[in-house]
Amino acid sequence: MKALRFLTAGSVDDGKSTLIGRLLFDGQAILADQLDTLERRAAGRPIDLSLLTDGLEAEREQGITIDVAYRYFATKTRKFIIADAPGHEQYTRNMVTAAAGSDAAVVLVDISKLDLNEAEVTLLPQTRRHSLLAQLLRVPSIVFAINKIDALADAGAGFEKVKKALDKFAAAAGLNVAATVPVSALRGDNVTQPLDAPWWNGESLLQVLERLPTLSERADAPLSLPVQYVQKDAYQSAGTGFQPRVLWGRIAHGAVKAGDTIEVLPS
Repeated sequence: MKALRFLTAGSVDDGKSTLIGRLLFDGQAILADQLDTLERRAAGRPIDLSLLTDGLEAEREQGITIDVAYRYFATKTRKFIIADAPGHEQYTRNMVTAAAGSDAAVVLVDISKLDLNEAEVTLLPQTRRHSLLAQLLRVPSIVFAINKIDALADAGAGFEKVKKALDKFAAAAGLNVAATVPVSALRGDNVTQPLDAPWWNGESLLQVLERLPTLSERADAPLSLPVQYVQKDAYQSAGTGFQPRVLWGRIAHGAVKAGDTIEVLPS
């Protein structure tokens, strides 16, 4: 299978960077010197896996993600390219950059931030915003990862209540949700190995990602051709005075044939 490009999205402090760090750590994609640095910085405390993606000095100082960080790892069956998108509202533009060209979006939902005593759980604005942006940018698959389930006494009941709210939101917005899974990015529960709990018999997050199609593998994928050069003086239509432009580029996914109507968008 082709490499899967996916981004992590969601509200600030929902655990996106920690989740990516967990995938890299469990996938043995961390260099020895990186691990040594994390262990020294931890000074006997548990390693902060989120630091594996927070590359800018400002990010490390503030403990947040500002820029989009790209990381790579592989399993026995597939390679992955991960984009860690910032969760702060003022950095939404960076999230859009990460989503462009992605095969999937993993939208994290921090269950510890939600009021589970409500009759109907209210999702955070940035959770909704990032999900809608992924849909607008035609990201083919959305995966909801309900994070920090280890913080609940009754994780199964809490998961089902939040999943119900997500299902209702997705149906109303027309989102293409591939799966909704419980995880604990900090502890590693249901990230790379299935969760061992009586209330869960589904896939781990990694198992979901391993089976998702890429845009280029989908027969119904929309045409996407990033324009690399615009030729303005190619030729002139005889007698019309109209001078067409020729757009040069390489098809990223989809197909086109003579007679098709295409849409050209500004950069």
